[in-house]
Amino acid sequence: MRSPRSRFELACRVGVFALLGWLLGASVIPSGGRRADTVNGAGLERRLPVWTRLPSNVALHANLDVTPAAATIDWLAALGHSGHSVTWTGTPTPLAVAAEALADPRGGTSVHVAAPAGSSVVLRDDASVLDSVRIANLGVSVTASDVVGSMVAGVRGETAKVRAPDSVHVRSVVVVGGAGWEGKFIVAALEERGWHVIARFAVAPSVDVGQNAALVLDTARIAAVIAVDTLLGRFGGAIERYVRSGGGLVLAGSSSLAAPASRLAPGALGARFRPAVLPADTIGLGATGFYPVASLERDAIALERRTGGVSIAARRVGAGRVIQVGYDDSWRWRMAGGPGSEVAHRAWWSRLVSGVAYAPPAGADETGTSAAPLAAMIARIGPARPLPPGMGGRAPIDRRVYMIVIMVLLLAEWGSRRWRGLR
Repeated sequence: MRSPRSRFELACRVGVFALLGWLLGASVIPSGGRRADTVNGAGLERRLPVWTRLPSNVALHANLDVTPAAATIDWLAALGHSGHSVTWTGTPTPLAVAAEALADPRGGTSVHVAAPAGSSVVLRDDASVLDSVRIANLGVSVTASDVVGSMVAGVRGETAKVRAPDSVHVRSVVVVGGAGWEGKFIVAALEERGWHVIARFAVAPSVDVGQNAALVLDTARIAAVIAVDTLLGRFGGAIERYVRSGGGLVLAGSSSLAAPASRLAPGALGARFRPAVLPADTIGLGATGFYPVASLERDAIALERRTGGVSIAARRVGAGRVIQVGYDDSWRWRMAGGPGSEVAHRAWWSRLVSGVAYAPPAGADETGTSAAPLAAMIARIGPARPLPPGMGGRAPIDRRVYMIVIMVLLLAEWGSRRWRGLR
């Protein structure tokens, strides 16, 4: 009759062979049932090595509050390609960030952020916080004069990181129109900002004055054209070819009434509003009159509105951009405005030109200047969806646990036999 110690040793030996046989059978003949292993976002990264060793009949599911890191998303996508069912649920905040170098002689970076309305976005670079803004509608744009390293936008725990873009080549700006105060001070404002300006003003019928006798509109030399009035019509079809090839065009005042410009303008012009002295914080331009931009084209957008209607509108035409400015006497703002009006007038006109200027980047590589973490995750592993039916149940036990149990049983049998031999 076996002693209790012998029965214990036999039980240990049987347990070892049973576990080994079960592990061998499970690896050769996978179970037809579907199980699921669910993890919360905080433990997802630590769980990935375990998920990698699980059989393909185990569904993998993550509950996410924020979008995981790009490396984690790549790992999940690889698991999906290896035969696993990879799903996720949760409400990560949608966030998109793009950065582009300003077409401005003084440089700078424009950062565009899209996030839920009402949320607060914090922008920082590798040195410090750049700005904190609240999203009013779909997004917001912030201009940074100097960026150190990369930029990070954070909202509700979600972050998106982009690198600072390369600088751009700033080309010349053409100002064309009749000789007058508006053209004179547009040229002065842009040259004071650092732009190279080619002026072409008409002083009499068929008599023009300017710095260049043979003016050819070409994106290789010209970043943008500013039309002060209808004398733009002298360019004929060349202006449309220039814009469609990528050039920028600013239509100021009545210039959109010229035949070549009418096909490019974001809208038609209404009756002119006479100049009036208005509070500077109402329009930001001091005492000026303007033509309201009416009957906007379907692809045009309003950039600024006043009581009398849209004062600034924009649209894309081919590869170029067109801004229509209703103001035709912004020089009054510079000459009769309050303190700082000269600097504000200079910055305003430079900003208009930057918005349409053809300015290719100095470097060929523009990757990494935009990021949308949630959209990138959806593109890699699909949208949020619950576990497929029939994939519930307890999470599988890591097979390393079975190996530990086998080692404990073997050590217990060996220890028992040694103890019996010593007695």
